[in-house]
Amino acid sequence: MTGIDRQFLSVWKKAATHDGDSEAVQIWTQDGSYNGIDSGKLGIWGTVVGVDFDLCIADGACIEACPVDVYEWIDTPGHSASEKKPFMPREPDCIVCHACEEVCPVDAVLITAPDDIEAAMAGGKAEPTTVEGEVATKEYETPAEASTESPEPAVAVPAWEPKPDTWHKRMKESLEGVELPDTGMAKAKPLFKEIRKQTLDSLSRGKEFIALVHNDKCIGCTQCVYFCNFASIDMIEWGLETRTAAFESKKALIVEDTCTGCTLCVFACPVEAITMEARA
Repeated sequence: MTGIDRQFLSVWKKAATHDGDSEAVQIWTQDGSYNGIDSGKLGIWGTVVGVDFDLCIADGACIEACPVDVYEWIDTPGHSASEKKPFMPREPDCIVCHACEEVCPVDAVLITAPDDIEAAMAGGKAEPTTVEGEVATKEYETPAEASTESPEPAVAVPAWEPKPDTWHKRMKESLEGVELPDTGMAKAKPLFKEIRKQTLDSLSRGKEFIALVHNDKCIGCTQCVYFCNFASIDMIEWGLETRTAAFESKKALIVEDTCTGCTLCVFACPVEAITMEARA
């Protein structure tokens, strides 16, 4: 298992759509055919939020990780990998934080920023490469035979290993048939997610904005570093007149080149030391 095809937007074909809350969700398959949700072959659902339903094992980590409640379960009866999938009816709400992509144990999720969709569908322009053992044709040379057939689209080989899911299978086996009581935290989760979504929706976000740390408020707790999925926050030494027992004299610093403006660090900060500002 190698995970979702990261070139699916340019290589796969639009096969069908499924109703979302405000916009239809695109379904992609390799040959353009789709025989329904109970057919056993589902393809990749979504464009900005792409999930390979044929790989998905219904771990649920993506649903828990999403800060703006993009996902909900949809039944896929009889599917060999799992009989429910994380459907994205609120795909337009995605803030491109990549949290769901990071936590998927089988690499079935791929997030593509809306501004990058057109380029991804076009496939980009690859630089010509020479296969080892072959000699590149020079500009003044004419190939012996010119092929009239269109070359097959190249499929990239992932440079990563799939995430192990042995732990997940063992957990499911151990809990099979066991009824676990609802805890106070479990009951509070829906309310918390709604508050979190309302908070994030109220913030300015996107590539034209950048997070800004107010040094006089920052307590060096590193929560923003933990939440950032782009390694866009460093902790740097900072001369403080006083120190506390809890925190060292370090402050968060936003790496301007890699900040995507997703706003997760703003939400994560416990002392409201981060705000979103328009890029100059």
